[in-house]
Amino acid sequence: MTTSMVRAVVTGPGLRAEVQPDRGARIVSLRGDDGHEWLVPSTRTAAPGRDQRFVRPGMGGWDEVAPTVQADPGFRIAAGGGPGAGPDHGDVWNVPWSVHEATPASLTTSVHLHSLPVVVERTIAASATGLTLSYRAVTESPEPVPLLWCAHPQFAAPAGTAVSLEAGGESIAPALCEMYPHAGRERPFPTAPLHARLAPDTSLKAFVDPGVRADAAVLAVGGGRTLRIGWNPDQLPFLGLFWDNGEFAAQPVIAVEPSTAWGERLSTAAQEGRVLTLSRGRPLDWVLALSAGSGGGTRPGSC
Repeated sequence: MTTSMVRAVVTGPGLRAEVQPDRGARIVSLRGDDGHEWLVPSTRTAAPGRDQRFVRPGMGGWDEVAPTVQADPGFRIAAGGGPGAGPDHGDVWNVPWSVHEATPASLTTSVHLHSLPVVVERTIAASATGLTLSYRAVTESPEPVPLLWCAHPQFAAPAGTAVSLEAGGESIAPALCEMYPHAGRERPFPTAPLHARLAPDTSLKAFVDPGVRADAAVLAVGGGRTLRIGWNPDQLPFLGLFWDNGEFAAQPVIAVEPSTAWGERLSTAAQEGRVLTLSRGRPLDWVLALSAGSGGGTRPGSC
């Protein structure tokens, strides 16, 4: 096992992921066989470290967010401790992860959370159709520990980019609850490309209605290219969506964020009972399945 690895590459059918284990195990590149880059460029921070504000430089690529997204003043109490805030975008997006296995077809890394007694392990591996990202969160706590984790890919969104949602193989267009900039506002699922209607230097974060069990998202860009992200809604029952038109990232971004909790703050999710928990002998496991396509085989849907 080593913690000093700077770069690793995992290749599966149609997809190649490049990872920086010493900077949050961030996926800094996700390319198709035709060379198409799905992620916005990632700026490497000058040094690793906790409690850094999640803004440029340091954004881009696909990082890991746990155990909260927004800085959370009520975090410690929600996690069973005394007063104290949870860090912006969590503990682990810019710290070294331990490397347990590194081959051309598989990369296993892990990290100890600073603010919760939890270890998260992730394996990126080649699958029959692309890549899988398999996760396990464990704790030695005998009491339930709430954990907010969400996928945090920043997908490049050139003009005409669309994202659709599925449940059980059928397209869905569920109601959304806006988190930012107008918290609590209900919105219909967009029926046209949303970036074209967002003012420059603005963004929108929303969550799918928690009663809806989405299990896949399909990102479609020019030339008929598609990227499908699938998951088990029993493992990841909540879904956030983020459209950035230059407010935070340097270029238009779409983020598809399956999550173990509903919302941006662990304290709120715990108060509302919308967060998964783990305890000693009862880990949390979840998997994301990625596959790339081309041509007209997959419906782009709307967004």
